[in-house]
Amino acid sequence: MTRRHELDWLRIILFALLVPHHAAVGFVDWGAGIYQFVNDRLAGDGMTLFIYWSHSWRLPSLFMIAGIGTWFLTSRGAGPGFIGRRFLRLAVPLIFGTLFINVFGGYAIALMTEEAVAFPAFWWNWATRPEPQQVQHLWFLVNLTLYTMLCWPVFLFRGRLGPWVPQPVSLLGILVLLSALAVVVLKPHAAALAGDNYQFALYFLFFSGGYLIGTDHVRFLDWARRRAWWLLTGAVLLFVCKAALLTIALLEDTAAGQALAAGGWLPAGLSPPNTAAFSVIEAATAWCWCVAALGLAARYLSRPNPLLRELNRAVFPFYVLHFPLTLVGLAVAAQFPAPWWFEFALLVAFVYSAIWILWRLADRLGPVIFLIGGRRPERAPPPA
Repeated sequence: MTRRHELDWLRIILFALLVPHHAAVGFVDWGAGIYQFVNDRLAGDGMTLFIYWSHSWRLPSLFMIAGIGTWFLTSRGAGPGFIGRRFLRLAVPLIFGTLFINVFGGYAIALMTEEAVAFPAFWWNWATRPEPQQVQHLWFLVNLTLYTMLCWPVFLFRGRLGPWVPQPVSLLGILVLLSALAVVVLKPHAAALAGDNYQFALYFLFFSGGYLIGTDHVRFLDWARRRAWWLLTGAVLLFVCKAALLTIALLEDTAAGQALAAGGWLPAGLSPPNTAAFSVIEAATAWCWCVAALGLAARYLSRPNPLLRELNRAVFPFYVLHFPLTLVGLAVAAQFPAPWWFEFALLVAFVYSAIWILWRLADRLGPVIFLIGGRRPERAPPPA
């Protein structure tokens, strides 16, 4: 199969967006509810809007790309060998990252909340008393493993799926409708933050939808490429509608508006306005941004680049390492009374640089690279 460089570039860009997104959460007041601490200088509503925009499609697009990538992976077979290799590929960095990398982010939180003990004692407690929150950002790997197992029967019929996949516009319409139904039915009953509750079903549809896109990726990417700017326009308009509906709900009742954004308003006894419309638009917004990104990548990022191979090898370790480094950097930045925009820029630069150095170091240590999701470089073919 021909390598689709636009998919590689899009995957790299989406994972790179994780750093400014997670760093930004530390510069808004409500970030304390997520990280348990925030920076000493906070940004304004513009940062909140950036986070909200990013969150509206960043994770759906990552699961969509993972689904498309899984279609390419199953071209070599989807039997027990594939599932075994895939499980190891996801489980090893999940376990190692939770026990030996996330602990640094957890320790940064403990220091900022004045709950820290000596680091060796902290790590021992972390390793011997595992709790769900210790997984932190690696919940993505948990969901991806479960989605892969759930879709395994479909993978076995990979060669027969093509004739059943509808035209791109019909496929997109079906995926939007199913996603909207999942949000409308499930979101009122429980809040979701890290791929749980209604998000589990929603992200599953993006993963499985991505796999179906993969079965007809040539036609779908060409369709998205020709309509990329229309898709982007639609995505912007949908996001504006979503933000407007949320603003209306927040102005009427702050608690109800927050429940509308997070979910779970029925158990809380709240009644946000326009819940059905907001839920439908939430699903449509995510799909429109995702497909617009596919179209723009197909239009402008379809050419190979000498750096692309190295970035492809780095992207999984980048994901595993970025969040604890972000928390550590944020804890350090909070100690200095500098303008928030300066600290934010410095934090993002620090995380990118530290990840690259740590990845290069691990890459030189041979098998160690597999512990953080990396791969060894491919050997050049021998001369003829």
